[in-house]
Amino acid sequence: MSRRRRLRTFAWPASAALVAALLVPAVAQAQTDGTATTETATSGTVTAELSYVTRTRGRGRFQFDEYRNFRVKITRAGQVLYDEPVGDPCEQFCTPTETALTRKHIALRDLNADGEGEAIVGLFTGGANCCVLVLAYGYDAAANTYRRARLDTGGGYVARDYGGDGVIELVGDDFRFRGLFTCGACGPRPIRIWHYGLRRFEVVTRDFPGKIRSHVRRLRRFYVRVRRRDEAAFVKGALTPIAADLCLLGRCGAGFRLVRAAIRRGELERRSAFDVSPLGTAYLRALKRFLRRTGYLGSDP
Repeated sequence: MSRRRRLRTFAWPASAALVAALLVPAVAQAQTDGTATTETATSGTVTAELSYVTRTRGRGRFQFDEYRNFRVKITRAGQVLYDEPVGDPCEQFCTPTETALTRKHIALRDLNADGEGEAIVGLFTGGANCCVLVLAYGYDAAANTYRRARLDTGGGYVARDYGGDGVIELVGDDFRFRGLFTCGACGPRPIRIWHYGLRRFEVVTRDFPGKIRSHVRRLRRFYVRVRRRDEAAFVKGALTPIAADLCLLGRCGAGFRLVRAAIRRGELERRSAFDVSPLGTAYLRALKRFLRRTGYLGSDP
């Protein structure tokens, strides 16, 4: 072996060892650095805490805050009844966000008018159109503990009390329709309404036909507008949620007739950079399959 070859052979392990020695302290420091934060909400004898660790990453204009170790703790009359990490998806990435229910990261609010406030946590998983998480921790008196109900609202929601009875409706849209048959930003989605339950949020959209009809009227105006402008990419973005909303009202046939009329006018044959197959009658068949699979043609979606 030549002298140059011997030097190169032994230099690489030495360099690797040096790099490892330099990196290990930096990695250890990155894992330990961070600011611990605890946010607290109190009502009567109940105190709810949201804790997390914030670390600053990157440099200059690429600097950002990274949040880790989200945990919720609930104390009732001095006794800790819940103390658990949030878990997925916030083990990968989440940021605290104000909820439409409380305008805070954590707060107590009665969602079902039973006189007992739920601890409500808002988290955002990142992205331009996704995803706002609502975590609601409700008191289970029989077990003397707190249960978590989780709602992934997709692009967001608003809080309403339609009945004036103190039961809160969370109103958003059905995120399963995002980018269906067209681009993600090429149209709205069907209305979706939830009620809080001790273990999960229940979809109650069909209980509010008046709100569905109002939503359909807005969607029809959008459809007329994009037809006039000959914006082909948006036609399916309008027709799909109209058909879904009409199915919620028990009027699937009216929605399908609207689609057939659009097919006869050639509105579903034009391709654009954002238009995703299927087109024409193939679109109607695919739409029916999707509505059936998601419960719009059948049980509650």
